[in-house]
Amino acid sequence: MVSLLMFGATEITLVSVFGVLFLSILIYYCLIPLKSLFIALFAGCYIPSFKLLSMKSRKLNVKEIVDAYIMAKKSKRDISLNDIETITLSGGNIMNIIKALNLAEDSNIKLDYKLACAIELSSKDVLKAVNDAIISQVITVNEIKAFTQDDIEMIISAKFSIKLNLSKYIDGLGIEDLKNNVSAWIMENISKTKDHKSILSEPNKTLLSNLDLRVITQKSMYELIDINILSANIGRNLKTEREIKLAEKEKIYAEIEAERNKKAEEIKEIQMRTKTEEMKSVVLQAEAEVPQAISQAIKEGRFSVMDYYKLMNLQADTALRRAIISDNKKNNNYDDEDGDF
Repeated sequence: MVSLLMFGATEITLVSVFGVLFLSILIYYCLIPLKSLFIALFAGCYIPSFKLLSMKSRKLNVKEIVDAYIMAKKSKRDISLNDIETITLSGGNIMNIIKALNLAEDSNIKLDYKLACAIELSSKDVLKAVNDAIISQVITVNEIKAFTQDDIEMIISAKFSIKLNLSKYIDGLGIEDLKNNVSAWIMENISKTKDHKSILSEPNKTLLSNLDLRVITQKSMYELIDINILSANIGRNLKTEREIKLAEKEKIYAEIEAERNKKAEEIKEIQMRTKTEEMKSVVLQAEAEVPQAISQAIKEGRFSVMDYYKLMNLQADTALRRAIISDNKKNNNYDDEDGDF
């Protein structure tokens, strides 16, 4: 009886243990993303179940990581599951990185995994960067202005083709800096040109003959493939502007000198009028003293009354003669005018 009871207790214990173990396994596999597990397994890329459970517990996109791992293995990339998790946790798109690596390899462009990760984490679009390294871009720069040695301003428009250099992507300068370098080079060549006509006749030969593409792109993330001048136009003419300004200055100086002479003439005329008025005042003063002198002379007996009347008659006769002469002159003038008519 005791042995039967012991045997029954052993069975119950075993059933309980196996039941707990089965239940634990069932719960474990219920928590595991089985779909991703079987996809990796059938793709020949075994991933331990505890790894998938760890990804799920950290709220990672398990499907994306598994798909990326499968793609990496099929592409024969030496990328571990931990590497993929690290990129995903850093905010990068591992699928884009693998696609970019495959695209670069197909296009014979050198790109390793570390550089691809760095580009993805910095720009969030490594696939576009690889496309830019394969397909060239055409950039146009307008309004490049500088003066030639004959004081003529040239306005240049240029276009150039570029490709991205992935090895310089992280620390290289961008498109705007490359535009500035090209503009500075063209401006320097314009300033060294003696005659602007040579630029108008052969712009590419004059401005781009000594162009060193490697020097311009030395610190840039882009490679300069070719460059051409689109248009060359004339802007300002410094020589003409200087002549116009000089003429305007001379005109101002002439106006100032004319105004000065006019003021001097006015002052001179005022002085003459003042002097005339002073002389008239002296004459009037002298004429006023004549009657007094005559009266004094009559009183003293040096001048008689008859002498005074004779003087008055003489003055009247002189005035009459002057009036007659004046009338004769007027009549002669009228006769001359009638004869001319």
